[in-house]
Amino acid sequence: MSLPQRTTVFIVGAGPCGLAAALSLNHQGIHDIVIVDAVLAGENSSRAMVIQAATLEALNNVGCLDKVLSVGDKVETLGLHDGSSYLLSTDFSLLSPYTKFPFALRVPQTETEAGMLEKLDELGIKVWRPFKVVSLKPSQDTEERLFDVQFESGDILKAKYVIGADGAHSHCWFLNLVRSEAGIAFSDLNGDEKHDYGNLSQLALGDVSYTSPPQLDTREGVSLTFSNGNFTLFTPFPADASPDKTRSVYRIVSSVPVEDGTAPHAPSAEYLQSLMDRCGPPSLSSDPAVNLHPMRVEKVYRSSRYCTRSAVPERYFARKSNSGGAVLLIGDAVHIHSPIGGQGMSLGIRDAISLGPVLKAHIDSANGVASDTLFEEWATSRHKRAISVVALTKRTLGIITASRRVWSPLLKLGFAVLRFLCTFKFVKRMVMYRLSGLAEI
Repeated sequence: MSLPQRTTVFIVGAGPCGLAAALSLNHQGIHDIVIVDAVLAGENSSRAMVIQAATLEALNNVGCLDKVLSVGDKVETLGLHDGSSYLLSTDFSLLSPYTKFPFALRVPQTETEAGMLEKLDELGIKVWRPFKVVSLKPSQDTEERLFDVQFESGDILKAKYVIGADGAHSHCWFLNLVRSEAGIAFSDLNGDEKHDYGNLSQLALGDVSYTSPPQLDTREGVSLTFSNGNFTLFTPFPADASPDKTRSVYRIVSSVPVEDGTAPHAPSAEYLQSLMDRCGPPSLSSDPAVNLHPMRVEKVYRSSRYCTRSAVPERYFARKSNSGGAVLLIGDAVHIHSPIGGQGMSLGIRDAISLGPVLKAHIDSANGVASDTLFEEWATSRHKRAISVVALTKRTLGIITASRRVWSPLLKLGFAVLRFLCTFKFVKRMVMYRLSGLAEI
């Protein structure tokens, strides 16, 4: 079967945001959709691991939540540690007055995408693979405002609306293809592209198994540790979504000490363990002098590195010319920030699902020849949310990196104040409300 030659809505990228956009459009009654991806099915891997409550609400609204819930685990507590000392825990159940989903869902991105793909398949919406977009030009042979989308294969498709969900790395970080073709600038609004975040300037990620079960507080769905400017995260994979059904698998994330230089592209078991020994909690150390139950990373199922950086575009919507169609951007194409806090994919999915009703209204208004005010208002709203999330992640990075510079007695006093404040339910609720994304709806 050959690629269609014309469509109303063309979606570039079949990651979670592109798939969510297709689901939202279908839910609004828009069925003339073509969605493509540059890679074959299965050539992705687990990246994001948590879906926040506000995003669960959005997925529920487009009828795609049950499939994702069935393989994920509900995370009701998040524990925060200062080195070997317990600092505080948060309770997602405090969100119950504001959402039907007072928890975070722990589920690997591969399973999130699989659930969306299954739903789209039921709806008769196909993802075309592998089709790589190489240019986006205003069409010259029609009176309508359309794009000629050209592919590496030589195929050309005409589209009225183009949704760029092709992430941050379609070519390189700042040269996202759809955003670049639309002439939309992308930068850190604070001019911090080269900001030094110390040990948090790089993060290493691994999906791993251990030589023996970790001795951690099983009440914590996610455990975070920071000390002396370092950060680590530890959380188990859901049993139904594990890459290895014969043993327990865990997601670990660690800051990379500056003295290490550039982290390996795919960190080994030995390198990940060295990070846990130097940056992580004693319970994950392989040193018997530190851990009464020494353990080591035994197998790595997937690993990667991440360079900390932040950027948002000047706008989410553009028309390349008076004769061209509309370009709308969502997901990592329009917000890059630290993964600490688990906000990126959740925010991107909400971008996508919020676009459905707006695009439907534009199509219905005067047969689609409507004022672009609808798009401008949507774009301004999503832009504000992205700026807010980027600011939140920067503040978090600042707090962690400050722990390396602050005089120890003063730091201990600060932690004591934090423990005291978090004895108040309203403080915990405020923190969880902000983290859940409900504050950004």
